[in-house]
Amino acid sequence: MRPASHRQPAGLCDSCRHQRLVPNTRGSVFSLCERSREQPEFPRYPRLPVAECPGYEPAAPPPR
Repeated sequence: MRPASHRQPAGLCDSCRHQRLVPNTRGSVFSLCERSREQPEFPRYPRLPVAECPGYEPAAPPPR
């Protein structure tokens, strides 16, 4: 079993403000697209890695 810190890179999702990481009880981590809640044309769990997405918005930089 792979630890969560070695999850598959999610491409654009990793820097998108709409991504939420969802862990399960077996140690896997899934990339959830929060945009899919309001806009069904976006997949809830997109196939990874995501190379292009019309709904991509960069996440805000972390506070200093």
